[in-house]
Amino acid sequence: MIDPVALVMARARDGLYESFYFRGNSRDGRHAFWLKHNLLRRHGERGVSLEIGLILYDRDSGEVQVAHDREDMSPQAFNAFARSRNWESLSGNMASGSFFAISRERLNGRLHTARGHAAWDLALQRSDEVLYHFPHSRLYQLPLPKKKILTRDSCMSFSGMLRVGDVSLSGDFVGVNGHNWGTEHAHEYAYAGCNLFREDADACFDGFSARLALAAGLVRTPHLSLAALRLDGEWHHFNALSRCYQQDVRMLSDFHWSIVMKNDTHTLELSVDGGNPRLLPWVALNYSHPGGARSVVKNTKFARGRLRLATHEGEAVAELNSDCFELETLLPANIPGSSAYVDTP
Repeated sequence: MIDPVALVMARARDGLYESFYFRGNSRDGRHAFWLKHNLLRRHGERGVSLEIGLILYDRDSGEVQVAHDREDMSPQAFNAFARSRNWESLSGNMASGSFFAISRERLNGRLHTARGHAAWDLALQRSDEVLYHFPHSRLYQLPLPKKKILTRDSCMSFSGMLRVGDVSLSGDFVGVNGHNWGTEHAHEYAYAGCNLFREDADACFDGFSARLALAAGLVRTPHLSLAALRLDGEWHHFNALSRCYQQDVRMLSDFHWSIVMKNDTHTLELSVDGGNPRLLPWVALNYSHPGGARSVVKNTKFARGRLRLATHEGEAVAELNSDCFELETLLPANIPGSSAYVDTP
């Protein structure tokens, strides 16, 4: 299987985006963060854009704080930046004075830019439990699907501080380290993940439904759905290719995803409700594609989710609930309203 921390952009020959990110929720469920390290190479170009963003979520106030910085690197500058070819031994300095560093044990950095000021310093406790969403390693090497996704660490702990502007968070968080890349973003998708279930502190869920655009956008696939649930130290995978287009997507909208999935032995029922974006902290980010298109991605760390795992005979194995589901959606009808990084949910 592909190395989960390999810097894919370092060997890319054409347009590609890549994101290596961390998200965590405070154990009391009040706060959350999203730290994103993004790379973008447009089709036909050799230079690479580096973008770093830190987003803080506050459930009680309903507010989201965002800071980010971006720098265009020449091919020579990118080659120097990517010399390690490994996300877990990577650091960068921008002309603005912003910097970041990633290692196995620590995340730290600072943003000092007209796009916002931020700082973070987090100690990491890793589980090193990698979740490969695709069932076969060749799917990470072949041109299709165009979007690749894996979870570098499916359950990790963070301890330290984060600050955006005048808002600071400190303490302990639980979450994941994700890694995705591709030649374009999916035409439509909903993604959900959770590490803070009320009934089981060790359970975790990760899954998505996506529609892909083929033949220059003339053909669109049905929803393709993959998911995994870890329960009592065992993974329940719902990722067989023969079933991925048959899973029952009940709803996929800006702020809700519901699905019933089956594998050979179990049925998984999932409903994730992001509520009202005027009351719950949501952020909308404008994502750039290597081909030049742009999409609006909406995200919260405080969706309410219900999950039920049962045998095909209907015997319940687990019923889990949380108010700390991450829910992220991209719908093609949502068009960026400006050239800004942050949009209106």
